[in-house]
Amino acid sequence: MSLALGLLPAQISFDMPLYLLFLFAAASVALGYLMYRKVVVIASYQRVLLLVLRSLSFFLVLLGVTNLTTELIKVSHKKHDFFVLVDDSKSMSLLDGAVQRARVVKDLVHCKAFQDVSRQFDMIPIVFGDDILKSRNLDSLKFDQPFTNIESSLLEASRLETNAQAAFAILLTDGNYNEGGNPIDVARGISFPIYAIGVGDSVQPKDVAARELIPSPSIYAGKKSVVRAVVSSYGFAGKSATARLMEDGKAVDSKQISLSDEGNIEVSFSYTPEVVGTHLLTVHVAPQSGEINQRNNSISSAVEVLKGKYSVLLVAGEPASDVASVRRNIEANEDFDLRALVQKNGNEFYRPTADGSENKSNDVNDVLSKEYDAVLLYDFPNTQSSGTFSRIQKILNSAGVAYVYLAGKNFSPEKVAQLPRLPFAVTGFSGAGGGELQIGISPVDSTSSLAELQPIDALLTENSGLIPPLYYQAIDCKPVNAAASVAFPVLNGVRMNSPVFVVSESGRSAAFLAYGLWRAQLMGSISGLRGDFLQDLLATLVKNLINSGKQRLLTVGTDKKSHDPSETVNINALLVDQAGSPISGAAVDVNVRNESTKKTVSDIQLDSGGDGSYRGKVGGLGEGKYAYYAQAKSGSGFLGADSGTIVVESLNKEFVQTAMNGQFLRQLATVTGGQFLSAQEFIDGKLPIRPEWKEPVALRNENRFELLSSLPVLVVVIVLLGVEWVMRKIWGLP
Repeated sequence: MSLALGLLPAQISFDMPLYLLFLFAAASVALGYLMYRKVVVIASYQRVLLLVLRSLSFFLVLLGVTNLTTELIKVSHKKHDFFVLVDDSKSMSLLDGAVQRARVVKDLVHCKAFQDVSRQFDMIPIVFGDDILKSRNLDSLKFDQPFTNIESSLLEASRLETNAQAAFAILLTDGNYNEGGNPIDVARGISFPIYAIGVGDSVQPKDVAARELIPSPSIYAGKKSVVRAVVSSYGFAGKSATARLMEDGKAVDSKQISLSDEGNIEVSFSYTPEVVGTHLLTVHVAPQSGEINQRNNSISSAVEVLKGKYSVLLVAGEPASDVASVRRNIEANEDFDLRALVQKNGNEFYRPTADGSENKSNDVNDVLSKEYDAVLLYDFPNTQSSGTFSRIQKILNSAGVAYVYLAGKNFSPEKVAQLPRLPFAVTGFSGAGGGELQIGISPVDSTSSLAELQPIDALLTENSGLIPPLYYQAIDCKPVNAAASVAFPVLNGVRMNSPVFVVSESGRSAAFLAYGLWRAQLMGSISGLRGDFLQDLLATLVKNLINSGKQRLLTVGTDKKSHDPSETVNINALLVDQAGSPISGAAVDVNVRNESTKKTVSDIQLDSGGDGSYRGKVGGLGEGKYAYYAQAKSGSGFLGADSGTIVVESLNKEFVQTAMNGQFLRQLATVTGGQFLSAQEFIDGKLPIRPEWKEPVALRNENRFELLSSLPVLVVVIVLLGVEWVMRKIWGLP
């Protein structure tokens, strides 16, 4: 049994039998009376006051000692809430005849019917588009968001419902959502009815729309790919239109299409990009007379064009069978574009032709002026190499160029030592006079090689016993600059001490110090070596070197491939050290420049989010392409850099579907127990308000606490005893 004392607007409840409470009260009064009944030096009223103070103190102490639990209940009343979900996207700027949808929305939120509802209930506005804009109220709608995500507005209302007493929700939209999941799925779990007010005309107007642009998953420079587009039309059956594919505003292909009112039209374009990097592809359909809206005649998508082929330069110190063998195997791989030079003397070169013959080349300067991803050096430089060698050194001095040195019978340690980033150092060489040895190949244990070399090591381990003997001049050497030994020469069954195959991942260079590679293919069929072994080995090695050393310690990107001018561009970064561990607390600065004007439009510093992540935003970018360069520093120390492209263009998703989606709005309202109304029906006051919604909502706030551990109760006891002590002293009592 408990005792409840109703003290408006709150109620105090004691979890105690009623008789025990009276017993405590009587005992407290009795104790107070016994203490002061014989005191006669004070007036009666003073005795009564002291008795009351002491009795109250005793009473509270007794309640605390018994560990009494007390509950404070506060009850208040308020109106029911209602949500108003307002579509603030660009589709609200469409015209239905002469009436703009945005004007209809504004009329709805200012009409008498809406004001009446707002007086009877407490309104909770939710303004949505591609995001929930909590900073916007119903008087500052801009109708500029590039997408419509109705699902997000329902999720927000469902989240707020846990703290609100919502009777219903009003949804103002045309029903055309183009981002997020299906709102119906969320609506099934909502506990309040939704009244969907349709904004717009449900009759499909005359229109042509580019609905989708579908590029190939991977697009390579110099290679033809197919770009597909989906076009829809209504009201122009039997007519034709020109559809164009454009790259960065320049037409690259066009097709004539026949318009139809039935279904979508698929169009395929040919696209052969020339430049690696980010490009904006746009499909544009020529406007037709009488279209309601021409903003949906184009659709764009940013695509990343990858490097189609690796450019490789082969420089040979002499005509040799190995040169022809290496050249054939590199050219057999479609990922490589090879140019070759063969030295005739110190300043003259021959260039191998397709049939293997050698003609004097007059375009050495042209060949050496190109940019290359990798360089293969066969027996070059040697004692004959002179003037042109300096130009090749200049090419190799670029850290972005990988290279492989292949030794020949004219090996010159003095000349070879002048190569940059060489993965080995010669410690002894007897020269050609030492004799030409025939050796086998013994790969190192795979567990001891670098992880990046595993594919090469696996090839050698699988096939080393089948490789015919190669030629070798004993070159005593050792790996340098963190290079790794991949294989050793084997002479008469005994493994020699100096490596024959060395690779430097960090230096992006490799050296193979045996020659006679042509024997691997000529005699491989006899030994059982597969015919494509040398091609696989060379291709794997060259690709590994080209792509090694490119681990980006700082990786920066945006959350989307392309952005609408009204959007804020979110920039995300990840910073790690050489071991891959995240680095937090660094200064990550991003410079954004307009690619056409080359002018800086923004300099921002990203905020650290922990675990090596960094985030920032840049807004106010007009249509166009922007290049960004990011660098990370800690104090004065440089940690890493990255760059990329931001594409900003007007997105037309909001204008693809021009008619109001009344069927969807009816279904959404039905699954929640609500109703679909036209804008005029709402203005006419036909929103069904249930009588029980007008009844006040009782809010019950309960707080339970134990008197023994309650600080306020202890304070009251101390205050009562303190007041009693002061009065006793004033009245002359001990």
